[in-house]
Amino acid sequence: MQASLYDVLSGRFADGRRVDEIHEAYHRVPSILGNLERLFNTRRGSIRHLPDYGLPDITEIYRDIPDSVEKLREALLKAVQRYEPRLRRIRIKAQPIDPYAMRLEFLLSAELVDRTPVRFQTTFSSIEAAHVMPYTRQD
Repeated sequence: MQASLYDVLSGRFADGRRVDEIHEAYHRVPSILGNLERLFNTRRGSIRHLPDYGLPDITEIYRDIPDSVEKLREALLKAVQRYEPRLRRIRIKAQPIDPYAMRLEFLLSAELVDRTPVRFQTTFSSIEAAHVMPYTRQD
């Protein structure tokens, strides 16, 4: 099985689809997406037994843009390396910033443990939760 224990116990992936509705061979990517979304929407220090789980306070990141974008990129990389063992050779690149949109976007490129390449786009907004989705554009 390639779904996480969390997905199996809840019976659903983060996007709402039921685990048993999707063939087991296709569990891995929606499971990783959900794990990354939970990780990126958790403030570091909020889980007592995992004090390094999550990201720094995003409001502080927004306050110091553009200087803080690299700090967030590094925090993303460390969090993914530590808490998503199904990915390897992880690279995270900040996308160009629109200073008026109050949105930060990052492209996460990695390999699954079987060396299949994957890419995810993560969007942080000042008014909603972080969102992670497959990155499908070719560039």
